Amino acid sequence: MMSLIFLLLFFAMLCAFSGKKNSSYTLFTASVIIGLFWFHHHATDSLSILL
Repeated sequence: MMSLIFLLLFFAMLCAFSGKKNSSYTLFTASVIIGLFWFHHHATDSLSILL
């Protein structure tokens, strides 16, 4: 999942460098949303530690 986020950011940078502003904004927004979902998934996951 993390590689997908970095891949989206890479393509967003490529689009930004080539002058495609709308697609770069869309890819950046998608990567931020996926990153927030991934953070929420890990932040609320219960730890199964047996002490």
